[in-house]
Amino acid sequence: MALEWLAWVLGATVIWGFGVLASKPGTERLGSRTMGIGTVLVEGTAFAVIGLALPRNPLPSDLLFAAAAVGAGAFGAIGYVFFYEGMRFGTVGLVGTISAACPMLTVVLSVAFLGESLGPFQIVGIALIMLCILTLAYDPRRGSATRRAAVLLSLAGFFVWGIWGFLVKASVDALGEGSLDLLLAAGYLGVTAAYAALRRKANGPADPPTRRTWLLGGFVFLAGGGSAVALTIAYDLGPAAAVAPISGTYPIIATLAAAALLKERLDWRIAVALVAFAAGIVLLSGL
Repeated sequence: MALEWLAWVLGATVIWGFGVLASKPGTERLGSRTMGIGTVLVEGTAFAVIGLALPRNPLPSDLLFAAAAVGAGAFGAIGYVFFYEGMRFGTVGLVGTISAACPMLTVVLSVAFLGESLGPFQIVGIALIMLCILTLAYDPRRGSATRRAAVLLSLAGFFVWGIWGFLVKASVDALGEGSLDLLLAAGYLGVTAAYAALRRKANGPADPPTRRTWLLGGFVFLAGGGSAVALTIAYDLGPAAAVAPISGTYPIIATLAAAALLKERLDWRIAVALVAFAAGIVLLSGL
């Protein structure tokens, strides 16, 4: 089917949009350590399964590309650490949207180090995404310490995931998708083990989690792995210029659902940021 890729990318977008939504109550009830380890473990395993299923090229003689792929996996996992720590302090609309703006940094790094160029519409897209970030990050009123912590952690996730995307772009042609996914899995699972060892003390609530809480956490874990698999298939079947902006709209789903289900406040700041974000992602993709 000509538009089979569309079903995959829409599935990935909706799954992760609701995964981000569920991340907020999941983090409050299970703690950021449990959420981070669970999500990274499942997503790293998903990359390993994809890598084993796909044909793999021999590693190039220049092992710098392999190191970049493992580093990308590590940065991807560290991004989740910042994401869930941010969810402890901030809203879905703030943390989810700032973190999701990372493709802007990936593009900027690709222009600076990979010799790629930007068209005028992509420059406008970068400006709109910057507007989104500044709208959410800057509050002329004196913000609370928890809000400042949420902004800083979200910005850290934005930078780390932006570098993740750059390292993937820099290494995928030399490695091929199968080898890349296996090396990504190594980075993901390595960080999982290190984080679990270093962060032995959980920061969740004193009360033991209920079965419903674990089901909520399990949904988030599977949403990360499931959306990664679906998005990989969508990129394989469809045009990247269309897949990227569609998949990048998941914060809109998460934020609107959080306003409806979690009663998060949807003020003008969030609304402006979402509009700027959606327009910026579309323009940045070159669609």
